[in-house]
Amino acid sequence: MDRRAQSALGRAREHFVDEGSVSARGVVRPEIVDSWERSRRAGVDATHLALPYEPDLDFDGSLANCARPVLDDLAERLSGMSVAVVLTDADGRVLERRVGEGELQRRLDAISLAPGFSYAEEFAGTNGVGTSLEGAMPALVVGAEHFSERLQAFACAGAPVRGPDGGLAGILDVTCLRAEANDLMRFLAQQAATDIEDVLRERGGAGIRRVMAAFRATCARARGPVLALTDDLVMANRPARLLSAADQDRITMRALELGYGARAHQDRVLLADGPARLLITPVPSERPAGVVVEVVPSRSNLRLAHADDPPPVMLPAATSASVRGTESRGAEMPAPPPAADRPLPGLAGNSRPWRSAAASLRLAAGSARSTVVLGEPGVGKAAAVRAVHGELRPHARWVTVDGSDPEAAVTLGGYAAEASEPHAGPVTVAVRHTEALDAAGAGALTALLGEVPPTWWVVGLVTADRAPEQGAVGDVLAGFATSVLIEPLRRRPDDVPFIAAALLTRLAPSRRASCTTETAALLAGARWPGNVTQLADVLRRALAARPAGDVEPADLPAEFAVTGTRRRLTPLETAERDLIVSALVEAGGNRSQAAAALGIGRATLYRRLRAFGITDVGR
Repeated sequence: MDRRAQSALGRAREHFVDEGSVSARGVVRPEIVDSWERSRRAGVDATHLALPYEPDLDFDGSLANCARPVLDDLAERLSGMSVAVVLTDADGRVLERRVGEGELQRRLDAISLAPGFSYAEEFAGTNGVGTSLEGAMPALVVGAEHFSERLQAFACAGAPVRGPDGGLAGILDVTCLRAEANDLMRFLAQQAATDIEDVLRERGGAGIRRVMAAFRATCARARGPVLALTDDLVMANRPARLLSAADQDRITMRALELGYGARAHQDRVLLADGPARLLITPVPSERPAGVVVEVVPSRSNLRLAHADDPPPVMLPAATSASVRGTESRGAEMPAPPPAADRPLPGLAGNSRPWRSAAASLRLAAGSARSTVVLGEPGVGKAAAVRAVHGELRPHARWVTVDGSDPEAAVTLGGYAAEASEPHAGPVTVAVRHTEALDAAGAGALTALLGEVPPTWWVVGLVTADRAPEQGAVGDVLAGFATSVLIEPLRRRPDDVPFIAAALLTRLAPSRRASCTTETAALLAGARWPGNVTQLADVLRRALAARPAGDVEPADLPAEFAVTGTRRRLTPLETAERDLIVSALVEAGGNRSQAAAALGIGRATLYRRLRAFGITDVGR
């Protein structure tokens, strides 16, 4: 927005504040006028900013926990720029803030855009967070469009973040100084919000499935009331439903007061029929997904299940050798895995999500806990599991089963029979395409999980963005002990240049080809729906286009046909360029459709295309 437009907008706002009406509606966008009117009705002071502060928010709740990898990645992409990334809850209260530049941090502190403060429209007036909340849709507020004059030095773009149930979970906001406002800030915020929604759906769904599996297992052995609690759900068996509403509330509130915790524990509660013990068992996940509560009369001497259970058994090398004798497949089991958060050997990548997945896989392999590995097609699930097997279980036998194979049930049945043998040696069983198992295959895998000895590591690879929740496959997946998510390439762009370098070495071992800096930047900014498989295909075509030398931007397929600029782009401009490229690819090169998808005019799009040197992308 140029200076003249800001000046006219400022005069229109002053007239509204004084008179309660807009003198020239063509100057002010209708959604901003609506927000001004709501702000005025709420009694917001246009000259003074007084925001409520709540220090006891759940700063480590499900939303914040799932959003942190996305916020970290976005903040890294925007590092070096005066740009802040803010996450709020569904009431507009700030949960997280990422801001790297010191002066901007000072200015944001001055307007209380910091954790604990509320930026709901009823307190702060028109702004990216509050206005996006009110409309439940993306909102861009620049300069004098803010109702409060204290906020007019800034530009902010907010986008709703919806939970797995479709309800509003919070707002993702991108804020910068007004002079650095960008046409695509709203789209950048919306894309980050979509990424957070993906993580919420993936992690939340897996967590609820684990809680349901633990609930069913407890109900199968317990005769009395059993309840299961998550952030959004309460489950109860028939004896629990027969309790009075007051007793159910007492149990639920007591479990919530104690928190999910990390270990099982017990507590006492007074019910209508007398005192009772609560056996509270947390359901493990990347963070506790919920708890299962078993209600036991106080006279019972039942032991608190799992509270003092020993850790998973790890057979030392000598013991393993005595069990296996002189079999040629080896006898030693590895020591418990180190806790170091480091990349996997032989696989490229060093991003935080990749190292986190590696650490989770090492922990599961070291304790031989059956594991579901989730991830989109081509993301490298099998390669990651094989790398961990080679690192921590080098003497164990490696076997794979394809869930889409009609003979999968027979194969898995054979391994289940082998696992039940008294002297079964160490084995890693990787079931690829577990989601494709038929009912017989799911039954055979369930039998294998029921017989698995402490030296076997059973891994189910699910090639999808989420695991099946119902049917035979959903039931068998709920029987695994833990799960690990391999994030797609679009959520770990820092890994792309390293993966590309490794792929070039594999595709052209005698050529010593590499990607130029510009090419690596373009690859890192792409969405990669096909992940590593698609990246390998793109590089294969690029090598064919240039038989010698390094891979240049012009060698990439049409979707990467960006000639670049002479000057160095800022991180925000790089993000803007990548969004434009993605929109053009999805629109098949149709610039009108791309402009509409981005929420900008065609003239603006053409100016940005020239500025970034984007030519024939998508065509």
